[in-house]
Amino acid sequence: MARLGPWPGPGLPVAIAVSGGADSMALACLARQWRQDVVALVVDHGLRAESRREAEETLTRLAALGVPGRLLTLEGLERGPRMAERARRMRYQALFAACRDIGALDLLVAHHAGDQAETVMMRSRAASGDDGLAAMALVTPVADVRIVRPLLAFSKASLYATVRAAGIAWVEDPSNADLRTERARARQALACDGELDARLRAGAMQAGTARMAQDHDDTRWLAAHARYHAGGWVVLPAGPVPPRVLAALIRVIGGRDYPPRRDSVAALAHGSKAATLAGARIMPWRDGQWLVAREEAAVAPPMPARSGAVWDRRFVLHARGLPPRWRIGAAGPVAAWWPAGRGRSVWPACVLRTLPALWSGNEVMSVPHMGLYRHDAAGDAVFMNQPPHPVLSGALFGGDGGQQQVRL
Repeated sequence: MARLGPWPGPGLPVAIAVSGGADSMALACLARQWRQDVVALVVDHGLRAESRREAEETLTRLAALGVPGRLLTLEGLERGPRMAERARRMRYQALFAACRDIGALDLLVAHHAGDQAETVMMRSRAASGDDGLAAMALVTPVADVRIVRPLLAFSKASLYATVRAAGIAWVEDPSNADLRTERARARQALACDGELDARLRAGAMQAGTARMAQDHDDTRWLAAHARYHAGGWVVLPAGPVPPRVLAALIRVIGGRDYPPRRDSVAALAHGSKAATLAGARIMPWRDGQWLVAREEAAVAPPMPARSGAVWDRRFVLHARGLPPRWRIGAAGPVAAWWPAGRGRSVWPACVLRTLPALWSGNEVMSVPHMGLYRHDAAGDAVFMNQPPHPVLSGALFGGDGGQQQVRL
């Protein structure tokens, strides 16, 4: 655990994501032996009739271990297309929100060596490239918390042995054995081929080491050449841009979980023409420079304005005392809200229209990034730009843990 730090001192807890299964119960048991100020976060996804009872039983078992827990209930998750992806996103959103609430900077998750091999197999089948084959990192910084996977080097059998030796009960989720899911099929294939399992995990470590080195080089390029605006766009210099860097920028500006396909980015990286891709717009700007901004047609619809709300997967609203029925939405036509007499903005109107704004009825009350406040209630409103992932996180993959982590 020491090499996965730095860790907070006393007074700031470390959170643990606990599903109730053997893996996460083993993690909770080990984490409690590591330090006292750990807090378990148990998510009830509501997809099975037994999920609430199982979540409550898990909290009881955690309490017996001396681990305080919180129950997080997902609301609005419906069955249908891409359900697993939607459930995963909502689960992590709930976990991150709970971490902010309790002041935790780190979230421990129980992914183990078997999970890593399964991930490599699935990404290999999807031809996801070298970065994808690095699979899961030991440490992944996201918006305002670190995801830490201390069990990646340990087998599932070891974790079962841990909970059995400690006399801890756990929950078995039947969906883990559902062969209609790709992960369950990968798990079955690897269970029959131990050599393949070991080879995939070794390959992931090699790919992870290469990815850390490439992240370091790309971070230096960004620091030297790119200018990132808090409103959610980037100015890039004239000339070619490293394709991997451009893909990462498009992912962040578009509020996506994954970068676009490499072949889609390669042609754009030379700055030869304007284009839209994965929710981002690439356009020529001044002196041969380029802007990468949010695609106006892709921004999220309006939503109720409340402090802590996340709009367009990128902006978190911080405000006090907002009137009821106010909404968050794109600022829209600039002429309707740009103050008279201020003069023209240096930024294109198509970029300004995508800025987050506070609306009352059909009128824009505030565009904080432009310093516009038309109502006293909006005077302290701030939109923090916090996309789902940093551009380059400097995630820690395998290795000896001595790599310096960097983040942009």
